Amino acid sequence: MKLLASTTLALASLLLTTQAFAERPDFSKTAAARADYRFADNPGAKQNLVPQSSSRHDFSKTTAANSEYRFADNPPADETEPASRSTQHDFSRTQAASKQS
Repeated sequence: MKLLASTTLALASLLLTTQAFAERPDFSKTAAARADYRFADNPGAKQNLVPQSSSRHDFSKTTAANSEYRFADNPPADETEPASRSTQHDFSRTQAASKQS
């Protein structure tokens, strides 16, 4: 029983380590990675076509479309001011900038 358990554990660890160290594909070597590759020239997919529904939503079926709906009865929105955020980022404080110095 111990031999079976140790063999099973050894095989499981071997399979897991080979998956962990498996070579990952380098997509930069594919034809699509070239700068002059035209994606528009790709043939269209012929399988797994999902029918597209209309992109328009029929708002006439919503509750608010009812002529008796009273918008004044809606609860007011919380009027909290968002924290002001800077749109500028100081890249001089990054690790990459400190390594260049």
